[in-house]
Amino acid sequence: MDKIKSIINKSLKLRRLPQWFIWIWAACLIFLLIYFIIKGKNYFWLEIWFLIEILILSIFTRTIGWKRLLSVFLQGIVISGGLTFLLYKLMSIAGANMGSAFINGWVIGPAEELFKLMPLALAVYLLYKKRKIIPNASDFLIISVMAGSGFSIIEKTFWEGISFPFTYGPHIGRLYFFPDALGIMVDGRVFGYIGHAAATGLVGMAFGLAFYIRKKVKKEWVWIIPALVYIWVSIEHALLNSYYADGSKALLKIGGGLITPWIFIIFLIAVLAIDGVNLIVWLRKRYEGRKLLKDKKTFFFKTLHVFNILASREKAK
Repeated sequence: MDKIKSIINKSLKLRRLPQWFIWIWAACLIFLLIYFIIKGKNYFWLEIWFLIEILILSIFTRTIGWKRLLSVFLQGIVISGGLTFLLYKLMSIAGANMGSAFINGWVIGPAEELFKLMPLALAVYLLYKKRKIIPNASDFLIISVMAGSGFSIIEKTFWEGISFPFTYGPHIGRLYFFPDALGIMVDGRVFGYIGHAAATGLVGMAFGLAFYIRKKVKKEWVWIIPALVYIWVSIEHALLNSYYADGSKALLKIGGGLITPWIFIIFLIAVLAIDGVNLIVWLRKRYEGRKLLKDKKTFFFKTLHVFNILASREKAK
């Protein structure tokens, strides 16, 4: 009981940061968001809505706090966006035809999908260094969605003359689960991309599930799961960009982008179910944990996040 209390109190304790750093960090965030709201217009709300959905769905199973989530979001803008900008510049200086299907599709598309994973890799490394355990699958989900959303925000500020007539994917009435799955009609069929935040979230979940399965089976074949998912979203991205470069309709041969939202839903259900059951099993074994969760109502979700960490740590043994 005392040990759990100690861990919770330590986790809830706020770290003191220099005031000047906090002001600069806050000013940069506010500037970027205001700039995107002005430049990106309604696209901003698409990003926010999807983030809200994932934040709500993962609220009982993730272990990541708000500070780290905002940090990853900014890294999606700075690191992922910066690397993409640098790649564009270097290739332009080298004389590459940036409008060609090969460069714009098969180089830029997979590169962007890779760059969006950089904040995820950094966050997982820092969390492992601090906790000595790999974050759970729900953490991989929310971190990757945050990174992808940050990148998407910076990318959309450069969109010129681009418009999409509709949104596609799972929905209830006019409420779409993937608001950034923007599509067009090509030969009478839907043609689109699930959106940067969801695409990166899908790859992130694949990594989270691979780590979970790896603990169970102790086999290295599990890494084929995130590899295949990364290849899938990269191919979709590349084929979509190729269409805008040379009119290639090859994306229609693999579903036109309609399959990926449902793959995401399947992975999402698996991730939330695994982490949810893991937490419930841990709490059933720990009377003191249930009591603390009930008593610490002010810090309910922070306390719950700590229990998720403890449950993951026990599973890792």
